[in-house]
Amino acid sequence: MRSTTPICCCLLISVQLLPAPQNPGRPKKILTPEQQAYQRELKQLWAERQRLRAQAKQAFDAEMGREKAGDCPSARTNYDWNMCLSREAGVTDGNYKTFAEAIRSDLGLKEPLAPGEKAGPLPPGPAGPQLTPEENLAEFDRLEAAWKPYLDAACTATFHQFGGGTGGPPAAGECRQRMVREHMRELDQIYYGPLHR
Repeated sequence: MRSTTPICCCLLISVQLLPAPQNPGRPKKILTPEQQAYQRELKQLWAERQRLRAQAKQAFDAEMGREKAGDCPSARTNYDWNMCLSREAGVTDGNYKTFAEAIRSDLGLKEPLAPGEKAGPLPPGPAGPQLTPEENLAEFDRLEAAWKPYLDAACTATFHQFGGGTGGPPAAGECRQRMVREHMRELDQIYYGPLHR
């Protein structure tokens, strides 16, 4: 039987003696001024989107933390509850407003047109049309406009369950706190939920 060692050594030596392949690489692409401007605009858009989402998250997390801590733990009388819930509602409303305004501003951001791209309707996605920023804003505004009367009706109904008694105002205040927080969770699921992460 012949030895294959000399042949392997010769092949190894010959491979080692070959010059290393030169990778000329691709020539570095030089962007046009329009492409550079487009990239800057995209970078600014994403920075603004991240800023708005961080603002929304901060308001959402603050309110959910407040809910977990509990509203008015030291309130003992209906008067205490009414005064405390009034203060708490002001903080909740501020967090809700910051949260909702950040979402709305995020929805209204317009992506810049790529060089050579013409303005026009967005192409449909696999399941239907894509909304423009203006259409997203209008949809958000309709959602908010539909929710507010429901909030008022539900908490008025809660108030009326106490038949004019002194328990009505604190019950309505608790209803409002609970429903505003729940609506914040709904908006978070719609606009920033697991499907968007």
